[in-house]
Amino acid sequence: MNTLLSLNVHAPFAAPSSFSFYDHSLHLEEEDGHDHREDALAADNVTIKKRKSCLLLENDNNKKRKCGPVVNNDSIVRMKWFITGEMYGLDMKLVIQKVLYESDMKKDQNRLNMPIKQLATKPHEFLTDDEIRMVDKDGIEVRVVGSMMQMYAKPLRLKKWPMKKTDNYVLKTNWNNFLADNEGLKKDVMIQVWAFRKDRQLCFAIVPVERTDAVNDAA
Repeated sequence: MNTLLSLNVHAPFAAPSSFSFYDHSLHLEEEDGHDHREDALAADNVTIKKRKSCLLLENDNNKKRKCGPVVNNDSIVRMKWFITGEMYGLDMKLVIQKVLYESDMKKDQNRLNMPIKQLATKPHEFLTDDEIRMVDKDGIEVRVVGSMMQMYAKPLRLKKWPMKKTDNYVLKTNWNNFLADNEGLKKDVMIQVWAFRKDRQLCFAIVPVERTDAVNDAA
């Protein structure tokens, strides 16, 4: 059964040259609180404010991963224009840029992991107080736009998973189906997760981006 819900997207797509977006840079905190660095990203002749980035210790084998600058390419511009121009979505915020790791792809886990320490936007900046309380308890249903530039027909659930070293937000329930029905979401592929509002309801967009180098990683 086709699980993609068409939103009457017109092709070919072309975003106006005057349409511009603000990009957030990643703000990660190292678990031991040391070794902070500052990055600067210039995209489309816009100077992005410097924010701290760092090395993050990987939990499973203690190997260091280094995050890279936030990607702003044609895929991201098309996604932003689809949400704001076609869906009339509002208040877009970058939640996280990360690589899809093996744990994100395992069918028995059926979730996308987003460590709260690695979020590009603080939770209270894309969630209301009521939503934060709901996410902390049973979670909330959310609609998600995928790589096919369509709103996925099956809702996912945003939930907080507390862990020993770090708390995580996860997108679960139908995550396996979402992976199967959206091209480009594969192991080791970098993605961006964006939050936005459609008719005041919390929604997300997940889009793969071209990998710029071998160390553009977020766990």
